[in-house]
Amino acid sequence: MNARSMNILLVDDDVFFAQIVSEQIKEEFHHNVVVANSGFRAKEILENGNHKFDIILVDYYMPGMNGIELLQWINSMKIKTPVVILTAAGSDVVAVEAMKLGAYDYVRKEQLDLHHLGVVINATYERYQFRIAQELEEERALEIKLNKIATDKVHEVLNKLTPAINSAIANIHADIETKGDELCNSLPEDIGAKFRGLFGQIQHEIMILEMAIRSLFELYKMLYAHHAESEELERLKKEIDEKVSQS
Repeated sequence: MNARSMNILLVDDDVFFAQIVSEQIKEEFHHNVVVANSGFRAKEILENGNHKFDIILVDYYMPGMNGIELLQWINSMKIKTPVVILTAAGSDVVAVEAMKLGAYDYVRKEQLDLHHLGVVINATYERYQFRIAQELEEERALEIKLNKIATDKVHEVLNKLTPAINSAIANIHADIETKGDELCNSLPEDIGAKFRGLFGQIQHEIMILEMAIRSLFELYKMLYAHHAESEELERLKKEIDEKVSQS
C-alpha cells in the first residue's frame, strides 16, 4: 500500500480499458480514480472544480479532442496538475510533442503493466512536488531580492532627506525667533503677547514633529541594519505614540 492515496483523473475513450485500469489502480495502490471517456468530459470535470487531482492520465487517440489538444487546453487554463500521456505503438513523435508541451511522462499502452504504471505515477508526483518546491523557493528568493532593492532605495532616499529636513526645521525655528520677535515688538503690547503665545505653540508643535520624524528615522535604521532589539523597538514605538498623542 502506498504511503499517500492520490486523486487521479483517467481520460480515455476506451470504456473497457479505462474501467480495468481504474479498478486495478484502486485495488493495488489505493488511489482514487475518476474516469472521463472524452477530452470534453475531462474539461467539464476540471472546470467544475469539485475534484482536486494529483495526476492526470490522458490517452492520446480520442475522437473530438485528442490528448495533445487536451494538454494544450490544460496549459491555457494554467492547471499545474502533472499530466502523463498514454500512447499507442509507434507514437514516439506524439510522446515528444507531449513532453515539449509540459507532460511529465508518457506510457505506451501496449507495454502497460500495473507495476510500471505505479512507478510512473509515483515518480511523476515526486517530480511535481520537487518542481513546486523549486518554484516556491525561486519566488521566495525573488521576493527577498525585491524587498532588499526597495529597502536600499528607501535607505538612500532617507539619507538624502534627513539633512534637508533638519535644515528646514532649523530654518523654521530661526525664522520664528527673529521675524516673530520683530512682528510682536511692532504690535501693541496685548496683541503682541497673543502672537508670542501663538508662535510659542507653533514652535512646540514643530519640536514634536521633529522628534517624531527623528524617531521614525532611527527606527528605520535599526530595521535596515537587521539588529533591532525588541525592547528598543517597543521603546521607540512608545515614544512615538506619546509624542503623537501630545500633538
